[in-house]
Amino acid sequence: MAYLNEILNLLMLVLLALGAYALMAMRAAVKTSGEELAKAAIRQLEWRAELTRELQKTRGIERQQLRFKSYGALWKELRPLAIYDDTAIDKKAVSDLSSKLSDWYFSECGGLLLTPQARDFYFALQDLLRATSRTPEQWSATRFEEPEGDRHHIFRKVLEARGSDATSVLDYFWEGKFENWPKEANDLGKKWRAGIKDVAAAWNELDERQRFASLQQVGSKLRTSLVTDLESRLL
Repeated sequence: MAYLNEILNLLMLVLLALGAYALMAMRAAVKTSGEELAKAAIRQLEWRAELTRELQKTRGIERQQLRFKSYGALWKELRPLAIYDDTAIDKKAVSDLSSKLSDWYFSECGGLLLTPQARDFYFALQDLLRATSRTPEQWSATRFEEPEGDRHHIFRKVLEARGSDATSVLDYFWEGKFENWPKEANDLGKKWRAGIKDVAAAWNELDERQRFASLQQVGSKLRTSLVTDLESRLL
């Protein structure tokens, strides 16, 4: 009987050992399975994140291509304000130009693609064109082909005479340091637009050279903002 009890005790120990081993193996299997599931979940999340990044990159490239086309169409309409164009600049000419810019803005590839950084420079020109095309008096502007610095200087004097903060924006463009354009452009645009409204309000006080310098410089800064905006998004 004692011998039988010893055998039973031994069997019990073996069973307990086997049970402990099985439990350890089960825990290891569960741990391994959990780790594999976690790794699989991480891989899936990483794949989704990578796919999202690639889709955003592709969409960004597509928008940029559309923006090149859009800005190119706007650039073409700004030709009457170019230095070497021979279009007469007067009340009717700026009215026609304002209409063409509005047509561009409401076109399929127009204002929808205009970025916040460039928007106020576009509207600054439109503000000037509309205000000067609605004056009661007829007026004209005299083109002159002196160096860019002369037109810059003349227009700066126009802004200074009205105590405008837009002089700092004019100097910013003159220096041509656009490294922080995406961050600075919004504030620059707001100052610029406010200053151009002041110029429009005093239009009848300007002589013909000042009028041309004003229109040319406002158009030129819009073109520069478009180029700078495109280049900043290629980095």
